[in-house]
Amino acid sequence: MLTEIVNHLWQSTLIVTAVAAVAAMLRDHGAHVRYWLWWAASVKFLVPFALLALLGSALGGTVAPLIERADWPATLALVAEPMPEAATWTPLALALLGIWAVGFVAVAGRWVVRAIGLHMLLRASTPYAAPLPRIAGRLEARTTDALVEPALVGIVKPVLLLPQGLTEHLSAAQIEAVLAHELSHWQRRDNLTAAVHMLVEAVFWFHPFVWWVGARLVEERERACDEAVVRAGHDGRTYAEGILNVCEHYVASTLKCAAGVSGADLKRRVMEIARSRVMSELPIQKKILLGTFALAMVLVPIVFGAVSSSAAAQDDRGLIPLVRINPDYPREALVAKREGQVVLEFTVTATGTTRDIVVVESTWPGFEEPSIAALARWRYMPLRENNQAVERRGMRTVISYRLADYRPDAPEDDDER
Repeated sequence: MLTEIVNHLWQSTLIVTAVAAVAAMLRDHGAHVRYWLWWAASVKFLVPFALLALLGSALGGTVAPLIERADWPATLALVAEPMPEAATWTPLALALLGIWAVGFVAVAGRWVVRAIGLHMLLRASTPYAAPLPRIAGRLEARTTDALVEPALVGIVKPVLLLPQGLTEHLSAAQIEAVLAHELSHWQRRDNLTAAVHMLVEAVFWFHPFVWWVGARLVEERERACDEAVVRAGHDGRTYAEGILNVCEHYVASTLKCAAGVSGADLKRRVMEIARSRVMSELPIQKKILLGTFALAMVLVPIVFGAVSSSAAAQDDRGLIPLVRINPDYPREALVAKREGQVVLEFTVTATGTTRDIVVVESTWPGFEEPSIAALARWRYMPLRENNQAVERRGMRTVISYRLADYRPDAPEDDDER
């Protein structure tokens, strides 16, 4: 189990790095594009590649085994699952599980406490009596005497929570621009997507990239809403002044899933808003790049699973063995009383010999060399198609090392280990 977790974390970290590179290429375009890229990187932590590989394995099992396959599946397997199984990690796994549980409770508990406080604040609020701009008429508005900034509260049925005395600090034009910002949060379903990332932060609290992605999400969502306000025709300077007035008189929301108007790099935001900067649309080349990147993230593990399934279907049980040499049991493994196995991929030639031997998986590096040496001496009955001898690529076999089977004086024979 610990091995699968390490592999998943390694893969998710790689995806975050790739997303960071793509987002950097899109820095001169709309923030909403970068936001969804970062959110996809966040969701990747909740969706292991193993699930997609399992789907590919199911699909691969529905087709006939491939006779000719490329030599890259074993290499891809090493990239997808770089950590081998380690049966001796059980005590370490239990210790790490305990540490994780403490961290999970701490992070989740903090979110729960803040959510309860916000819920109590919402229950104590009253319907907003003052007239609101037409732009906010689609949301239920409530008011509170707490010094909180205007915020969109709730996930299923969001409510616009406004502080009392808002009209005393902001002009009508500023209020309309600020409320347009909140309406953009509602249209984008930012509270829902933020709640998903809060779950990621609670589960993977120990991973620094998770918190870094969270900061990028807050930054890009606020900039995306700013851009929406400017595109809607609101004056940039008026809107920027409204944000500064909110920051001066009110406290920001403590929950990421209760989106307010402040947050992220405020200085940078205000400068961009004041210039009424509207980001350019994505050109067709970058749209193709994004589409290719998204498809690769989904299709690569599915293809890997299908190929692995095909490889598994082509094990050597369908061949007639003539000679199978037992590997030498490494002396170091004997002294340490170590057992394990090695999965090998190879080609059976038209004459029945073996070549192109590759280690696909190994429980201990010391078992690999004697396994390759033994398999190189194996012989199979030549395969024939249309009365002609043919070679068969992509075959797999498992060589196991068990102390109970070890016979130091046994002659080499056809016994399978």
